This record gives sequence, C-alpha cells and structure tokens, in this order.
Amino acid sequence: MEFVAATKDGLIVYDASQIDETDKGGNWSTGKCTDGRTVKVLASMPCPPNAFGFAWSDDGALLASVCDEGVRVYDAEKRYKVVNELEKVAPDVQGRAGGVRSLYFSPLKTYLVTYEKWDPQYPENVHVWALKGKRAGERIRSCTLKGYTSGALPVQLITWTCDESLCLELLPGVGVVVHDGDLMDPTDPEDDERVIPEPNVANFLIAPRPQKDGQPWVAVYVPQSSMVARVSLYHLSKPSKIVMELNLPNKVKDCQMLWNFDGSALLANAMSDVDETGNSYFGSTYLYWLKPEDRKKLEVCGVDKGLVQDLAWSPCSNEFMVIVGMLPAEVNLYNGTTGKLEKSLGKSKRNTLKWNPFGRFAAVAGFGTLPGDLDFYDRSKDETVASLRAALTVDCSWFADGRHFMAATVAPRMNEGNQITVYKYTGDPVLKMEFKPDFIEGRHEDTGAGARTKTQALLFAARWRPDGGEKHQDRAASPPRTGEKRVKGLPVAAAPGTGYTPQANAYRPRNADSGAVNTVAAMMRGEVAIPEGAPRERTEPWEVKPVAAPLEAHEVRKMEKEAIPNRIKAEAKKLAEQKEKEAKEKHQQALRELVQDEKDAKKRIKELKAELEELEKLKDKEWDELTEEDEVVLEGEAALRAELAALEKK
Repeated sequence: MEFVAATKDGLIVYDASQIDETDKGGNWSTGKCTDGRTVKVLASMPCPPNAFGFAWSDDGALLASVCDEGVRVYDAEKRYKVVNELEKVAPDVQGRAGGVRSLYFSPLKTYLVTYEKWDPQYPENVHVWALKGKRAGERIRSCTLKGYTSGALPVQLITWTCDESLCLELLPGVGVVVHDGDLMDPTDPEDDERVIPEPNVANFLIAPRPQKDGQPWVAVYVPQSSMVARVSLYHLSKPSKIVMELNLPNKVKDCQMLWNFDGSALLANAMSDVDETGNSYFGSTYLYWLKPEDRKKLEVCGVDKGLVQDLAWSPCSNEFMVIVGMLPAEVNLYNGTTGKLEKSLGKSKRNTLKWNPFGRFAAVAGFGTLPGDLDFYDRSKDETVASLRAALTVDCSWFADGRHFMAATVAPRMNEGNQITVYKYTGDPVLKMEFKPDFIEGRHEDTGAGARTKTQALLFAARWRPDGGEKHQDRAASPPRTGEKRVKGLPVAAAPGTGYTPQANAYRPRNADSGAVNTVAAMMRGEVAIPEGAPRERTEPWEVKPVAAPLEAHEVRKMEKEAIPNRIKAEAKKLAEQKEKEAKEKHQQALRELVQDEKDAKKRIKELKAELEELEKLKDKEWDELTEEDEVVLEGEAALRAELAALEKK
C-alpha cells in the first residue's frame, strides 16, 4: 500500500501497510500520524512544489520526478534507485527559468514524454526519451506545445496505443499524425494515408483496447470556429477515413471524452459557458453516448436535465454512472451497450464519482463547496456499505486492492489544513497524516515590498502506487456487523453523526406542556375547565352615553352651501401644486439629459482618439504588410477626424 506525497520539500514515498504503533515523535516528513503512530517512509526525492512534477508508470514499477537538472527515473522495485537521469533541453538564459514542468510514461514504460516551459528562443518544448534498449537515455522526438508554461497539460501531444505499436502526434494545422510506435522512421505529415485529416483538432483520445482489425478507435475533438464544435471518430486501420461524427450545440467551449474499458463506446460531455434556459450561471452541459461499430449516437443528458456534476465508466463492465442536475442531484446508472438509463439511485448532494479498480464499489461524494459526505456504494448488491464525512477533501482515489480509499486536502485549493486520510471501504479510518508546519510563523511579513500573507501549503498531491492490475484480486464486501443494517441504494440523508436530521413531529409552542399558552383556546374546546371565580355574566349595568339630536333641514342646507367654496379652493390648490411639481421634474430631466449628452460626447471623443492612435500605428507598417482590413481603416481617417472636430467644438 505505497503512496507518494508531493510536498513542499519534495516527494516522499510512504507504505501504509507498515505502521508502527509506538510514538516516535517527528512530523509528516518522518511519517507521523495524528494519533502518534508512524507510517514507514520508503524514500524521499527532489521535486518541485506542485502536483505535476512527478508521474508513475502504469504498472507502478517506475517513478519519474522533476529536478533542477531535468528528470530522474526511479525503480520502485529496487528501493527507488535512480535508473535514468535525463537533462533538460532548453538552457536557462537571460534570467529565464526553464526546465521540465510536466511528464508521463508510455503505456509499457518504454518511453517518457517531458514538457518544458515554452520560449520563443527554444520553441520545441515537448521531448520523447527512450528508457529501454540501445537508445536508452536518448531524445528521439521533439515537437512544440506553444504557450505552455506550467501546470496541467491542455493536451497530450504524443500518445501511444496500449501495445505501443503506434504513436500518435497532434500537429496543429495538419491533424493527428500516425507514426510507428518506436519512432525510428517518423511519418511524413504530407502522407495522407497516415494522417487523421483534422487541421483544427484541439484534443484526441485513443481507445484503451483494439476493437477491429487489431487497431483501436480514436476520438477527435474540433472546437467551434466557422462551424459548430464536433467530435469525430476514426479507426487506426484507416486513419484518413472518418467513421462517424457528432455535431455539438452552438457555443460549446470544451468537450470531455471518455472511452469505456474495452474501447467500444465513448462518452462526450460538451460544456458551454452559456445556459440558454437561464436556470444556472454555471453554464450548461450536453452528454452524448457514441458507439462507432454500429454508427449509433444518443443524447444521454441534455440541457433540460441540468449540469453534469461528474461521470465515470465502470473499469470492468459496460456501464457508467452520472451525477446530473442542480443539488440535490440525481445519481443515475446507465447501460453502456445502449446508452439508456438502467437505474436511478436517487437524489443527494453529491458531485464526485470514483469507481474502485474492479467496478464493485463506487465512492459517491460531495466535495469542493459541499460538506464532504462520502458513500461507499456496492454495485453488486445495490447497497451502501458505509457513509462518512471527509471534510475539505480536494483529491481522492482508490488503492489497487479496491478496498482502501484515500482522501487528501491539498494546495493550492486549500493552503492550510493539508492532510491525507486513508479509509477502508467499510468507512473505518486506517491512518490520518496532517501536514502542518512545526511552528506557525506570523500571518504577515513585510519584506520591503509590502506585507505578504504567510502560507501553510505543504502538500500538493497524493497518489497511490499502481500495480498494473496483477497483484490484487476482486473480493466481495464482508457481511455487516451485528446489529448493522445497510441501506439499499444510496442514502438520502447525511451520514450518521454528520448533520442534523429534522424530526417529523407537529409544531408545539414553547411552554405548551405547562399550559402557559393557548389556555383560552383550550377553554373554548372544553379541554380546560373555567376557573371557579370567573364571572359568567355582567352584574353591573352598561354605561349609557347621551346621543346628539338629528340636524334640521335648513341646518343641512347651510352646511352644504359653506362647504362648496372650501372644496373649490382645495381643488385649485391641489392643481397648482401638481403643475409646479411637473415643471420642476421637467427642468430636472432636461438637466440630466444635458449632463448625459456631455458625458457621451467625452466618451466618444476618447474612443475616437484611441482609434486614431491605432490608425497611426498602421501608418508605420510597410505597404506590403497592410491587409484589406487595414486599408479600410485607413480610408476612414478623414471621417474620424471630422467627427472629432465637431464634438470638440461643442
């Protein structure tokens, strides 16, 4: 149960299966847990303080880490001994800090791909290194990912099929070029038979297994330009021939593509920043299911169902799970063969899905802005094995045995309270390691350039060591403990002890049990006896007040005659006040319009001056550098200057 933590001081490899029960002191760097126990530390190695400077091979045999000189590759089977050292390609010149920023292995760990910081002086920043054979340690291919500086990769320019027989390279303006896997004789981009003809391709994804003629499918995403965005499917037996395509809705900005475990079906989750329905300011999503063998496609979740919070294919069976809609969101299970809904697991405040490696258990959680409720759902028995709360979790994953789950709080999402907690699938905690400084420095310091906030960011990533699916086997869940009853499906309420569960009792006012309130109502219902001393009838006579005599007819006529002039005067006064008010409002409106016209004129003058400045820059260009648009702009100079002169005279 080895896992690696990317910390402020570099990489640290721990073994969660070897825990010393005695308190030996120390801190996270020596493996100390919050309860005083100590996890064995297997190795430490240099690495930049981020989540992208290291990578495991698919089988967990090798671990690559970025260092100042370039990259070092460690053999996990030989106590993390250094087996390869690869130097960075672009040098540091003129204060430029270059170096490797991200990396990954090929499927059979024959090659390593490194991404360096892009610089115009050294445009080729993507390099392929051989790790085996006579070419071990040699750079065998280089290309360019323009604009990349650091962080997560926007696209993997070079990837291999699962058996490394073919290597695919994204070449902007051309498409996806298909090379032989060893890259000994790279394909000419002008060879139409070996190129997927998508010059505007933004991303591509190879299916994990071959499905036809010994070759896999390839999904290609083309973003919106003059036409709407689309997803196209090709087969590597004939890469130049399109198999099927899916046109996405207008205003789609990105698309997440996921193949199922055997590469026979694809999920395409198109994302847009705009929600035409106005139901959400988070944008909208469109989830589609595609099966290239039968040329079938289906809309799984449209904009009417709400935002797709998360989705995941089962790693061993042809089905997928989706969390969709506003919270509490629906958790649905779909048939991967047809793309249709198979079962609804109910609604809950969840936004994260993680299948274990055998597809038996699924972690359904609410992380991010949610409290961190976590359910371990047993797909084989359709029941929840355990529920708990893993608060402030940022990243999570299953161990290769499918029975241990890691939840980590990492920077930069959380710059304080970094920690790693490992749970069993039953919800029992195995270990918790907090990454805290030995002493808390002042929250602010003044370095002469102003006060700066101190940070306690010590942990940036945590990853289990893979095993390639060979060392562990699937096992059913253990029977529940005596007296414990497991919930069918997913629970709707919060995990036990993690939240308040409202009671369904009727409302009763405060002090109702003591009779201090609602006594009169109880007396009226006959539930409470009337006090003995309370009088039932009035014993004293009511007080009789004198009544004025009615007016005579002549008195009424006199009062009406006197009232008419008063009414006329009141109406005239009201009319004068109304006219005065209208005149005042008219005058104020005229003043507002005058001020607004002056503001509009000043704004327009500013815009015209800015346009004229841009126009002067165009004049500095050579005549053969001017485009048709530049010439149109230059022709409008006289009109701009005339308008500016007219506005400045006002």
